[in-house]
Amino acid sequence: MAYFVEQEIPIFILPNPDTCTHRSCGVMMEKMRTFLAVSPPADTARDIYTERALLRAAWSGVRWTDPSSFHITLVFLGENDEFTVERIRESSGAVLMEYESFDVEFNGTDYFGSLHHPKLFIEKVGEGFRELSELREALRPALQPIAGWEGRTYRPHLTLGRPKRRGCEGPEGGGLLPPGVKNDTVWTFRAREVVLYQSILRPEGPEYSPLEIWPLKEAS
Repeated sequence: MAYFVEQEIPIFILPNPDTCTHRSCGVMMEKMRTFLAVSPPADTARDIYTERALLRAAWSGVRWTDPSSFHITLVFLGENDEFTVERIRESSGAVLMEYESFDVEFNGTDYFGSLHHPKLFIEKVGEGFRELSELREALRPALQPIAGWEGRTYRPHLTLGRPKRRGCEGPEGGGLLPPGVKNDTVWTFRAREVVLYQSILRPEGPEYSPLEIWPLKEAS
């Protein structure tokens, strides 16, 4: 006579992303620091970097951004677990599929803060300022309930560099650039896609890895 032993089959219940934290459900979820951005083409980024060589030479104590990392942030989303990031992907894609590409113009170097204590060295955005601001606001209803929202005033820009912790020192004369150096070169590119980046913080500076790319519709 054969005997069959009934065995219990284990049941695995996936954590609910809306209610689960690593403390309450015992699952450790990796946090990712993410943001949405528009990036210039590689050749435009290299041209800007080359043109701003005199700015880099004039200021010491600054961590300058590699041109491969140049971007204009649309929305900074902070640190979120993988479930939240997936919701960000879905919600962003639903909004961005409706938007057309547009021109963006960089029209000169500037800074945030003061020349005595600059917080950022930037490339200013001229044309495209309105479109970037409108696109950001269009994303707000979809993303704010998921990841929160920055309260500060939005000023689209490209970050050229930021001072190191010990501070920085500029050119003689107290200006942004040495006397006689022009700051009026203009670059224009077509913003054809929006990228969801993961920012990985490293001692030498952040590393940006694309998680999702959404092409914008070509203008009719």
